[in-house]
Amino acid sequence: MDPVSRFRDTLRPAVLALLTLAGAFVVLGTGPLGVAPDALLKALAGQGSPEAELALALRGPRLLAALTCGAALAGAGAGFQILFRNPLAAPDLLGVSSGAGLGAALALLLGAGAALVQGAAFVGGLAAGALALACAALTRSGDGRLALILCGVVAGALASAGLGLVVVVAEPYSQLPSITYWLLGSFTRATLPEAVGAVVPVALGAAILVWLGFRLDILSLGDEQARSLGLPARPLRLLALAAAALMTSSAVAVAGVVGWIGLLAPHAARLIVGERAGRLIPASMAIGALFALVIDRLATAFGPAEIPVGLLSAAIGAPAFLILFVATSRRS
Repeated sequence: MDPVSRFRDTLRPAVLALLTLAGAFVVLGTGPLGVAPDALLKALAGQGSPEAELALALRGPRLLAALTCGAALAGAGAGFQILFRNPLAAPDLLGVSSGAGLGAALALLLGAGAALVQGAAFVGGLAAGALALACAALTRSGDGRLALILCGVVAGALASAGLGLVVVVAEPYSQLPSITYWLLGSFTRATLPEAVGAVVPVALGAAILVWLGFRLDILSLGDEQARSLGLPARPLRLLALAAAALMTSSAVAVAGVVGWIGLLAPHAARLIVGERAGRLIPASMAIGALFALVIDRLATAFGPAEIPVGLLSAAIGAPAFLILFVATSRRS
């Protein structure tokens, strides 16, 4: 590849990130509390007008939660698709989303506060991912990817069964509505400490996946190919899966179960930056964050009653994914 093409391919993820940042300013600057971009910049620096600071205080946590969760789900989805060489791989491949949903539902059933609900979701997601990884390690299967997928399906099924049991025993007038609303996904209840707290594990998981970079491309060729090039295939694969599970559980802990972002964003990014992991993962995260911003804004655009973002992500993501999947298949 010539230097010009290499520079162009490297620049594309940065352009997508700038578009996402511009989208965030548009969201903050429009609507009932809309303020000018320069006023928002001054408010970020602590020198803004009262109106700008109020808009930032009210919308900032929700905006940060949407950006973080969208980027986390998209980055995890891209990592799973690369590792398993499967364009239909999603962040819930190891049962992480189902485990996080079970943890949050149990906390809501016990009457826990928002912080404990998010903590329980985080622990439940990591526990489901750890169960899938442990079961796959015990199988000692020749095809480690197949064992991981099967064990992830089992872990997700167990978590879904537990979640169904919680829904059955929940009090229908006080507990069940909260559990159902949380499972449908929303960025409404995110506070600034919760949103900032999610940034740290998401950033850690993303840094690991980006650092792996070309190693993920080699791992996607198979363990034997990776070992022939001197790479420890199993430890690197487990590290990548743990990073993706950490990102997914952090997102679900803040926003609930929001689907399709982790499946849709990598396909869109693949059309723009290609297949290489070092560019695909950052581009996927930028597109996922932008998509989360769009559906969060649409959630409040149809009247006083807010539509759960999980419903909107499915309604928009399903047809969009079909179009992108057809386009990607024809390009391949």
